[in-house]
Amino acid sequence: MTDIRARVPVLPLLAVGAFAIGTDTFVVAGVLPEVAGDLRVSTADAGWLSTLFALAYAVFAPVLGAFTGAWERRAVLVVSLTGFAVGNAASALAPSLGTLLAARVFTAACAALYVPAASASAGALSPPERRGRALAVVLGGLSAATVAGVPFGTWVAADLGWRATFWLLAGLGVLCAAAVAAGLPQVRLPAAPGLAARLAPARDPRVLLTVTTTLLFMTGGYLALTYIGLILDPVTDGDGSVLALLLLAFGVTAFAGTALGGRATDRYGAGPVLAVSVAGLAVVLVTLPLTRTSVTGAVVAMALWGLAAMATQPPQQHRLFGIAPASGPLLLSLNSSATFLGISLGGFLGGQVVDGGGADAPDTLGVVGGCLAALSLVTAFAVARVRTREEPALAADAR
Repeated sequence: MTDIRARVPVLPLLAVGAFAIGTDTFVVAGVLPEVAGDLRVSTADAGWLSTLFALAYAVFAPVLGAFTGAWERRAVLVVSLTGFAVGNAASALAPSLGTLLAARVFTAACAALYVPAASASAGALSPPERRGRALAVVLGGLSAATVAGVPFGTWVAADLGWRATFWLLAGLGVLCAAAVAAGLPQVRLPAAPGLAARLAPARDPRVLLTVTTTLLFMTGGYLALTYIGLILDPVTDGDGSVLALLLLAFGVTAFAGTALGGRATDRYGAGPVLAVSVAGLAVVLVTLPLTRTSVTGAVVAMALWGLAAMATQPPQQHRLFGIAPASGPLLLSLNSSATFLGISLGGFLGGQVVDGGGADAPDTLGVVGGCLAALSLVTAFAVARVRTREEPALAADAR
């Protein structure tokens, strides 16, 4: 296997593409008022741009992961980034909400193809003892988007209009596609006999439990994060600049959490790191009713939230890639699908809590989200138990 240290520029290159994908995923929330005003629709109708993007990503990730599983990874990345650029250009040119929604669905499909392929490339190019850190570098691009990409894209929209933001992302997609084509070596994963063989690991109970774990803690986290403005209103008093600073604290520690999660996974293993990070996320969410009423409490909560939330991703990807490297793209795409389904489901369930919770809704959001995160610990531990039961059987078969 190629030593990752011999290809140092490769990982940052893959991370830049992930940065573009992450910015495109989350920046829409910051430009919704401009989109709604320009296209003469309500903000609620414009909100479908985020919801439909997340749902499309969740649906396309496993489908495209299976369809392109036997393809050479560099080709997959170039195709996805080129399509990403085309989708954002179409978004910038969209004359109506319907056209814009269609463009966002196409862009989501291309984004769903990129992230698992980039993660699989990083995993394949790295030796096992450094795989967690390699995956964390790619995921760091997504984290960095919350720190720099989303605020910058929102600022561009405020100054030059929302279409300029999508043009910027289209240009970044073109640059990334050219850089990957020129700088990434060919990456071929271990060959599988056919589509049925590549799909077989998806029926492994460890895979089902792992992606269910992702779905649960992502739903819990985004059930609260989607309505963070409401939750932190006692501190911000409706001031968007104060909320932005608190989100910055979240973003900075989220970036750090990705890196720490990767290094810790290499050192301690995926199971312990996942358990600690998910437990930390559950505690932060459940205690939001206590921390959301003071500036100090809110800053600490947001910082710990970002750290714990993003530390969950490297061990999850490490677990899936280790189950069946030949089916890595499919398995990692299932995890991406669970991530975005959790984002969409969290927003929906959070809306139900807000509609029915009355004055207690801000406190209820954190408690319900924390309970879902705690529930994900059950499925996370179940993965280890399934593996423990299967290993003696596998050893017996080998004899």
